[in-house]
Amino acid sequence: MKNLMTLIVLLSGTALYGCGSDNNNSHNQSSLRIIHAGSDAPKVNILANNTSITEGLDYGESSGFKKVSAQNYSVDVNAQLPNNTTPTVLTENYDLKAERNYSAIAIGSIADNSLEVLVVENADSPIAEGYIRLQAVHGSPAAPTVDVYITTPAEDLTTTTPTLTLNYRQFSDQLTVPAGDYQIRITPAGTQNVVFDSGTLSLTSGSDLLVTAAPNVYGGNSTSPVVLLTASGESASVLFDQTTGADLRAVHVVADAPAVNVLLNNSTPPAVSNLTYENETAFLPVPSGQQNITVNVPSLSTDVLSDVPVSLEQGKFYNAVVLGSVDASDAFDIELLPFEEDRRKVATEAKITLVHGSVSAGTVDVYITPTNDISNIDPNISNFTYKQTVTGVGFMPGNAVLSITPAGSKTVAIGPVTLNLEGGKLYGAVAQDASGGGAPLGVNGFDELN
Repeated sequence: MKNLMTLIVLLSGTALYGCGSDNNNSHNQSSLRIIHAGSDAPKVNILANNTSITEGLDYGESSGFKKVSAQNYSVDVNAQLPNNTTPTVLTENYDLKAERNYSAIAIGSIADNSLEVLVVENADSPIAEGYIRLQAVHGSPAAPTVDVYITTPAEDLTTTTPTLTLNYRQFSDQLTVPAGDYQIRITPAGTQNVVFDSGTLSLTSGSDLLVTAAPNVYGGNSTSPVVLLTASGESASVLFDQTTGADLRAVHVVADAPAVNVLLNNSTPPAVSNLTYENETAFLPVPSGQQNITVNVPSLSTDVLSDVPVSLEQGKFYNAVVLGSVDASDAFDIELLPFEEDRRKVATEAKITLVHGSVSAGTVDVYITPTNDISNIDPNISNFTYKQTVTGVGFMPGNAVLSITPAGSKTVAIGPVTLNLEGGKLYGAVAQDASGGGAPLGVNGFDELN
């Protein structure tokens, strides 16, 4: 590690800046990108001197570098709200200089009024052949001062000094190191208690990465409080702690079926035991990758679904909805409906997830309205069919009424159900049959509607 640190220091002072500007760059231009690291902030539109830089930028995303004229800019951050308005939530003035690049990073929180833009400025310079360039930003408000170790994989931290020490809002110089395999580990400053471990990263020659430690709002049951938003010149990706898996919740929506067990990869005991109609489990931590799900009825010693493959991505939340019916001869017509759920909480809106699980309802229209009068209002969701799902649909905080009608009709078949929607909260509901099947149709709520 000592040799690596020496190389970082030498290259930071010479190879980065000794080659001058890329000849393809105009001498009167700057490069500007926006990175969204505000964990509870909505999607945003960014304007510079009233000209759009990017639209609909979500948490964990980057606009990539945009070439702009070198001059003074008034930069507006406009929030995208569910009522189709885009109020300005931040305005800053920046003097962008020629042949420099600027990364404007939205950090902090709307809930505690700490949302701000942190600007990182660097020379617009090439990377030497065979090398990579890294720059680190501490963008997680709840995290203390941290030590960052950038080492060869599996290097013993007890014999290693930190590569960087950063406070919140602080960023490092650009570090240039040979391309190859590395491991990034983060600890509270002065300790070797690892709170983030990237595992082995293979970084190819020419990689130019700005790495922001941001709040972990993802699934996967990771104990790490942060993720790394890794921005290249074109986009960004989320790097999780290597222990991160996925989260899976089972929901029983078969109105005329008894309690069921849910098994993952046929392991025993079952992951879920005796789950009854109208109930759901908590989110269960599971490994990412393919999981084979089996559903059986313990009272009958019968598998009603066997080894249904479900692909789960790292850091994501999933629901596994068991739906269908039992016919007159007690034959099971049951399916598994797996779907990813958007569970990032946004301070400016309530998020709703809906599942059509009613065998009897047919295709429906869904209304979420200020009052129960839907006579002159278009549905929020039209032609919502059996086994269809929607997730992460944003609504303005306040009172609302949920009404579900047959498609094209104004006759309410399910509801009206009064909702009190709060910003920063999640609401979920399944349209389903009555216990035993058929009417009266109803809604089973989970999360804040539970």
